[in-house]
Amino acid sequence: MAVSDTERLHTLRRVLLAVSIPCALAAVTALGDLALRSILRLETRWDTFAYHLPFAAKRGGLPIPYTMNDAMELSYQGFPPLPHVVQGLLWHLTGTVNATGAVGWLAFAAFLAWCHLALNARFWLVALIALTAPMVVIHAAASYVDLFSNSLLALGASSCLALYLYPERRARLVFLGGLAGLVGTCWSKFQLVPVAGLLILVFAVVARHRSAAIGWRPRQIAAAVGVAALAAALPYLANLIAYGNPFWPVRVPMVGDLLPYSLDAAAQGVANQRPPPLKDYGAMRLFAHSMLEIGHPTGYDHRPRWIIDQGNAWLAFRMGGFWVVGVVFYLTSMVALLVRTEGRRGVVASAGALVVLCFVATLPQSHELRYYLFLPLAWAAAVGMTFPKFAQAMPRAAIAFLVVVLGLFGYMVVENRDHYRIESRDYVAAAKEWGAASWWGRLERGRIYCAVDMMPLGMMLTGPTMTEFTIVDRSKAALCPAGSIVATANGQLRPVDEVVPRPVPSDHARLQESRDRVNESLRQYQASRFDAAIAVAEQALALDPSNADAHNNVCAANNAMKRWDAGIAACEKALALRPDYPLAKNNLAWAQSMKGQGDGARKAP
Repeated sequence: MAVSDTERLHTLRRVLLAVSIPCALAAVTALGDLALRSILRLETRWDTFAYHLPFAAKRGGLPIPYTMNDAMELSYQGFPPLPHVVQGLLWHLTGTVNATGAVGWLAFAAFLAWCHLALNARFWLVALIALTAPMVVIHAAASYVDLFSNSLLALGASSCLALYLYPERRARLVFLGGLAGLVGTCWSKFQLVPVAGLLILVFAVVARHRSAAIGWRPRQIAAAVGVAALAAALPYLANLIAYGNPFWPVRVPMVGDLLPYSLDAAAQGVANQRPPPLKDYGAMRLFAHSMLEIGHPTGYDHRPRWIIDQGNAWLAFRMGGFWVVGVVFYLTSMVALLVRTEGRRGVVASAGALVVLCFVATLPQSHELRYYLFLPLAWAAAVGMTFPKFAQAMPRAAIAFLVVVLGLFGYMVVENRDHYRIESRDYVAAAKEWGAASWWGRLERGRIYCAVDMMPLGMMLTGPTMTEFTIVDRSKAALCPAGSIVATANGQLRPVDEVVPRPVPSDHARLQESRDRVNESLRQYQASRFDAAIAVAEQALALDPSNADAHNNVCAANNAMKRWDAGIAACEKALALRPDYPLAKNNLAWAQSMKGQGDGARKAP
């Protein structure tokens, strides 16, 4: 008996469902694996300890006795703060630095949830396609913030696409969520600001023509886009006001030396972050080589095929990471599905995607694909949005497509098995790996150590719990604070005055420096770094033994550590110099009342 077309269609849909189940299971398994890896394994690459963790600690208000390197302080002042605020919050809430590694995974998971719930793109399909790009896998479980910012940008780009493709759907949430993603992008990574700015303009045009779907009048839409653009610009307006350069401390290529800067990232990228054989290539040509991995090795003896920044290579140095097979297959699939399911709108959307791709190719360091991870995420979302209609119209082709998707994903899991391996590595293990732990036995509490030209070891020198030793990170010894002990990469520990002889100050300068030391002692006290507060106050006393404020700070810090005898002695010295000193009287009375009676609350200096 002949099988009817209806029965045949039902059979194909059952097969499609049967194929979808292992795809969904594979995606959930991979995401769960990467989630565990992100919180169990602390990334130990240079960037992590040079600036990601110092920035996160400072943004999160963590009381670590570490002053970041002077060069990195400039970047801290100007870099967009959002990802490090999130990292600092995760660190603060969990009490473990390993939590900072989850920032990329959380943003990626939020992007997948948005695709599934708001854009009607099945999260498992979007995940399988996105995770075919090795760089997405690697950055989903690392302390770097590239995937965080790019997930927000992909959320904005895919929302703009959905708003354009599906005018019949209610779209206010998609509109607002997409704008929020683009604003978050600008608050996360300055390299992505040109792309986010372009997409905000596109969003404005698309939203104006989709006012009925959004449910707002054109003026309301224009106001919302204007507010979003202003919010996106706030970090850069603040930089412009404070430093005269919206992208401080980075040199803006198109304006050159018209704006102040301390870092020429574009020039350094050309000089140090390109493959030596391709240094003379233009940006677009280099981008094409990177996307298609032209001439790249398919394996190395000393490292996995792809790593977090594609260093330690020759022709592939800082290049590639999306896998050429995935790039070709999914870009082709995206265009085919857009045109097949959406007709003319699909053609326009495909042309728009090509324009964005070409625009990215012109940007500085575009060949470093980890800065532009939104590309595979966005094409994954586009495929995910168009797949339901494609599966309904062409179920056989849809089944074959899913089989290929699962096959490509499985192959990439094998290729990137090192990046899926669940292993435990904490801060102490990282410090040992870098050699910082060997310093701990040589350092003393209460002293200030100045780590000179030792990045990224500075933060790790603070001790096994990041609370034991006070470290100031400096690029040169001349910048070390008075009274500190200079630590250098050759293993030496020497007083700063031996390394940098200082002129004998005049009486006025000596007294002023003593007052400055007292203020610094107060800051250390307020950060609960009591040993450091005492050490700095004693430096003030060495400059001016009659400084009653310094004696009072010594008293308060000793009281905070329940060293009542030392606190009483210091307060008595303060009162001998200034008998009517109210704070010293208060701290002395407190120490005398608490001596021998157990713990009590500390008094402020």
